[in-house]
Amino acid sequence: MRTFCCILAILPVLILGLAGRAWPQDRPWRPLMEAGQWDPGTKTWLGAGTHSQRTPEGLLVADTSSETGSGRFYMLDWQADPAKGAAVEARVKVVSCSAPSGVSLMVADGIHEEALTLYPDRLRLNNAGATVDFDAASDFHTYRIEIQGEDVRLFVDGKLLVDGAGRFTSPAQANPPRNQCGFGCGASAAQGEAVWQWVRYQSDKPVEELPRYEVPGLRLTRSETIEIIPGAIYAGLFKFRDGRLAVGGRHSADGGKTWTPGPGLGPGAFEFPDGEIISPGFNTKKVADGVFEVPLSRSTDGGRTFVAEKARLNIPEGAGGTGDDGKYYEGPPVDHAVIQLRDGSLLMAMYGHFKTDTVLCPAFPPEWKVYKYRTWVMRSTDRGRTWDYWATVAYDPEIGCESFCEADLLTLPDGEILCFMRTGGSPPKYVTPLYLSRSSDDGKTWSKPVPIADRGVWPNACRMQSGILVVTYGRPDNWLAFSLDDGRTWLGSCCFYQGLTTSYNSVEEVTPGKLLVVYDRRSLDADGNQAGGVVGTFFTVERP
Repeated sequence: MRTFCCILAILPVLILGLAGRAWPQDRPWRPLMEAGQWDPGTKTWLGAGTHSQRTPEGLLVADTSSETGSGRFYMLDWQADPAKGAAVEARVKVVSCSAPSGVSLMVADGIHEEALTLYPDRLRLNNAGATVDFDAASDFHTYRIEIQGEDVRLFVDGKLLVDGAGRFTSPAQANPPRNQCGFGCGASAAQGEAVWQWVRYQSDKPVEELPRYEVPGLRLTRSETIEIIPGAIYAGLFKFRDGRLAVGGRHSADGGKTWTPGPGLGPGAFEFPDGEIISPGFNTKKVADGVFEVPLSRSTDGGRTFVAEKARLNIPEGAGGTGDDGKYYEGPPVDHAVIQLRDGSLLMAMYGHFKTDTVLCPAFPPEWKVYKYRTWVMRSTDRGRTWDYWATVAYDPEIGCESFCEADLLTLPDGEILCFMRTGGSPPKYVTPLYLSRSSDDGKTWSKPVPIADRGVWPNACRMQSGILVVTYGRPDNWLAFSLDDGRTWLGSCCFYQGLTTSYNSVEEVTPGKLLVVYDRRSLDADGNQAGGVVGTFFTVERP
């Protein structure tokens, strides 16, 4: 077996002596993948024509397709510091590799990027242009890539094989430039197959631990987490007046312990005191200038069946625009908040653009023309059939990445209304505060928004029987915060989930003193396939 028969193939970058640079070795190795377990922050590209499976030897990762979009690659944001350096190491045996990155180990530090292609009979640092003959198919070997500044080094089984001093110079790809390590089959045009026993990394990424659940003036206790909808995302929680619960197309009559199929419902629904329920849709369509329609479901039998309708929205200055997916939409979206005012009419939150709102959002390509958002409220006096523009809650293009959007409304016993709003949500560059505005005149006027948390997409809030207010929010991660003074001050800021998630969470008090927080989580199973779904975690909240 050839072990270290090294032959220069392209450029003279192979130096068997050390370059005299001190490479840091003082940081612990942390597993990205080992024994069927994954770092919870692992991201994936799982294309068609690929598969992975846990075997007695390790994780088999295979791409048998060369079609566009095929590839099976696992990536982790590792926060490498270019000046301090970082390293990734993997123990792997190659089965086949047809082209660059067909079997690959990748590193990027936010400035530069490199990928090692492992062929059965050779190794190649793609960007540095170094190729060496090596038998990577007969047995498992440990491959390590070290990067620091503009230098890259390749080790095999602890021995230096390539010293690429000054060769780590190819720009990191993506926008923003990626700062990741990764492994697998990383190119659509290539086919590849290999068995990976483990992959680990060494970087300056902080060791993240969930904070203690310490909330001044409260005792917060976490209990069990239950699965509600396997494989799903974006499914929020709705609570009926009689205590029943709904999450998407699942219903519970025992406080969330068990779930059965039922009509789809979420936080945007509203139940009248007489039991009638309405549930507006999200996307609106333009009917005429300043006039829009939105799908609306209505139930007159307590949520057992629903009839499809269309609600009319009168927004004189309303306009369509481009969404964060780069696609055009006809009208502004309806979000997840409908409440009842003191006179019996309804108030609903919306966000989007008025005709004069043309400040670009920096998180998206300028050619998309994604403008910063405005949040406003609509009022209905006919049980949701027609809605009229009532008031703007907030618009300030100088605040946040997106200005104000994704609002949630909460009514206090004295009739005051709280409006929670997102202002950004594209980590790591655009993490901006969660804001709160108040109205004491049924939504006609609103206070200047104030930040209440350091982040927050799609906030959702509830008031417990004890008078404690709770809001859940996130991105990155999922969080809870609490208020003992009707939302004037907030405390706690407890992170209850770290990992891949949309951070579109919702919360309700299911029995006195007991919260159910619903959220989605995405993870990988032992076979390297997507797992997770919508789950709920219970918390008890008590005053000591």
